[in-house]
Amino acid sequence: MILTEAYDYIDLLLDKADQPYFTTEEKNKFLNLAISDFVNFHYQKMLADEDSRRALAGCIDYQAYDVPTSRIIDGSAIHDNRYPALSEVYPDGWTSRPDREGFFIYGNQYVLPKQQLYVLSVSAQHYNYDEIIDPNTGLIYSGITAQDVVFSPTVSVKNKSIRNFQEDEYSADPFNAPIKESPHWAYIEGRINIIPMLSIRRLVFMVLILPTIEEAFTADVQGTSTSPIERSFAEHYQKQIIQLAVQKMTKVDVGLMTPPS
Repeated sequence: MILTEAYDYIDLLLDKADQPYFTTEEKNKFLNLAISDFVNFHYQKMLADEDSRRALAGCIDYQAYDVPTSRIIDGSAIHDNRYPALSEVYPDGWTSRPDREGFFIYGNQYVLPKQQLYVLSVSAQHYNYDEIIDPNTGLIYSGITAQDVVFSPTVSVKNKSIRNFQEDEYSADPFNAPIKESPHWAYIEGRINIIPMLSIRRLVFMVLILPTIEEAFTADVQGTSTSPIERSFAEHYQKQIIQLAVQKMTKVDVGLMTPPS
């Protein structure tokens, strides 16, 4: 179902309910509210309910960011004269889709985009930083080549509370301190912080994106490896979103509505 069909559906339901006139702008506002409510409702049930997982399948986005080996070797991605970092590869303004793709600052801290609602999982790949990088300059030791850069297996990054994250980051206990094989992350100042930080080579996020109205009401598109699927709900769920919007519209004081021209 496309957006114009959604408007027709809304008009039909409102007409049957003998409701006042709504402008396109007003319909869009109620549809936005309904989409947000729909996504939040099903997110709460995703772990236990197959219908909720199916409902939000088109809202899940895979995002991967890495420091290329070539930029580790040539020194063009060094942050603060200390280490190669993602902020030098994906700075603010790098993407044409800032509402749904984030950027990095202060090395490897990920700034969340506006339309990203929830982080479903984070995974990381590290490299042998201690063996190849001079910590005083962030540059490769003399004689190191690309063949000497060794990547660790990709591992899941555990989400921690701020308190536990800070305690782990500054812990003197080697049994509690995060290591490459068991990294941690936490939300701090609107961004994702990960420890250990210096040796990060690649980060992968599985996130839940809040679709725009146009993304929610678009014709179903079959994705390919080079052309990803549009963020569209199946028509069954589009109708549920419309019904949520109409429920909200029928509860609004008639005196607040825009009169017909």
